[in-house]
Amino acid sequence: MSSSLLRKALIGLAACAVAFFITLGVIAVLPRTVQDTVPPGVLGGAVVVLGVTTARRFTRRAR
Repeated sequence: MSSSLLRKALIGLAACAVAFFITLGVIAVLPRTVQDTVPPGVLGGAVVVLGVTTARRFTRRAR
């Protein structure tokens, strides 16, 4: 039973990492004027929300 919990935790962690790098890639492609206009807190919040959403999606599939 604990291996199942560990597996879900690792899948969730991997999903958060993937979401983080995808978001960073999208931010890097944005024009410089947009990057300068948007506050860093908004970008950080987007990373967190995307990571949590992706982690939930992956952990539901693992069941």
